[in-house]
Amino acid sequence: MPSKTAFEDNLKKLQEIIEHLESDEPSLEKVIGYYEEGMELLSLCRTQLTEVENRIATLKEENDNFHEKPGIESP
Repeated sequence: MPSKTAFEDNLKKLQEIIEHLESDEPSLEKVIGYYEEGMELLSLCRTQLTEVENRIATLKEENDNFHEKPGIESP
């Protein structure tokens, strides 16, 4: 399973998987491997996006500055 890495790195890996599937003629076993890795990365990217969306939703503006509401942890 992919480790927790930057969103951009995970997205790049997903794009590489798509390129392999589109340009190569991989065996069925490789296709299954690419699919499994891609689904894990997709899930991780969705989780990372949800975390960011939740953090953005907790920001509040005070005196022209944005502050995070208490109780939200930064990664």
